[in-house]
Amino acid sequence: MHTRRIGDVEASAIGLGAMPMSIEGRPDEARSLAGLHAAPDAGVTLIDTADACHRGAGGILGGRSASVQNQFSPAFRSSGPEPELCDELGVAFLLRSPFGGISRAGEPGSAYAPFARIAEAHGVSPHRMCLAWTPARSPVVVPIPGASRPQSVRDAAGAADLVLTADEVAEPDAA
Repeated sequence: MHTRRIGDVEASAIGLGAMPMSIEGRPDEARSLAGLHAAPDAGVTLIDTADACHRGAGGILGGRSASVQNQFSPAFRSSGPEPELCDELGVAFLLRSPFGGISRAGEPGSAYAPFARIAEAHGVSPHRMCLAWTPARSPVVVPIPGASRPQSVRDAAGAADLVLTADEVAEPDAA
């Protein structure tokens, strides 16, 4: 299997999207397990388990999973426990749709007052504050926002330098 370098990790040039494992009955568990076990045997080392972490994919893969991916945002918080589990398993939580999806991308400051207030206090956009808030909740969270405008990409990247207090991290949850 050919490999590619992703940061300082070498991974298989072809990965496996294992999201179906998290959808009950589609495919059935036996088929999901067979597919997951076949991947490493075929040289596949990049397995995107999406939101399957809470269903035990890390254990099934024998600790070979490097990350999971799921949505978490001000509007979608039901996956809130998953970063804690990922931290316990030592895998990254790749956070997709950190603003709640394309239809809600403009909402962090207008629909969620704590984000607007905290962002204003830091002199940054509510989007930057939102992107700083999610990894501040867990050291394994890596937001992966979609952006096509250069200024949006720069604003998103600036979130890595925004340090929030413990009260600022907790405030949106209390609202």
